[in-house]
Amino acid sequence: MEAAVDAVGSAHVVEANQLDIVAGTPRIAVRFTVDPTARDIEDRQALQAAANMRHAVGQVAVTGQLQVLRRVRGRWEPVG
Repeated sequence: MEAAVDAVGSAHVVEANQLDIVAGTPRIAVRFTVDPTARDIEDRQALQAAANMRHAVGQVAVTGQLQVLRRVRGRWEPVG
């Protein structure tokens, strides 16, 4: 978890993080904000932050599926 939060927090404000076990598999969630600009720029920043997080976590654990979601009018939508 520390690797994930540090990777994202180096460039963005981390609002929350959580580690869950789902069907026997650990799941890391890191919620963060990007600076408001144009949507495509925000999406690229979020995807880059996720890639940085995956790389950092990959140094200490085996990683699986990566999802990047954006909050839009009260619901979570996939980015990219």
